[in-house]
Amino acid sequence: MPTIRKILPADSTDWELDFAPFVLDALLARVAGADRTGLTRIDRPGADGGEHAWRARVYVGSSEIHRQFADSLHGGAEQALRRAIAWRNAMRQTVDRPRRSGRTWRVVRAEYDRNRGYLAYADRRRYFADGKYGGPVGAQRAAESWIETRRLAQQEGADLAAG
Repeated sequence: MPTIRKILPADSTDWELDFAPFVLDALLARVAGADRTGLTRIDRPGADGGEHAWRARVYVGSSEIHRQFADSLHGGAEQALRRAIAWRNAMRQTVDRPRRSGRTWRVVRAEYDRNRGYLAYADRRRYFADGKYGGPVGAQRAAESWIETRRLAQQEGADLAAG
């Protein structure tokens, strides 16, 4: 529950409503809409007027690209926000995002307390127990056979899509 306190009218006369938090939230909701990812407001007081700007960020892998849009250079808080949104959206289109290499298809030995067998990783994962397939050699052969079956099914699907 938020804390609400009454203030005297004389105290509120010194407020700068241009940068009040509720005004900026309303501005962000009106201009940016639902997509507020990567937009940050910076309001720092200082001797020369401080720093008042919007920062736009685009995240690429584990790094970020950012640019700051000062209110004084872009004609106010709203125009700076509009420019930040436009830059962010343009950068999202031009940034070459790293592609996921996909899952490595492999067979791995799994030895737990009571479970012994092989895990086969293809487009999904499957467990092959030693007891069900006649020991470690049979479980490994079954896992490798399953991976080969999945690989052939995937190739046939790609051939059907291309042809």
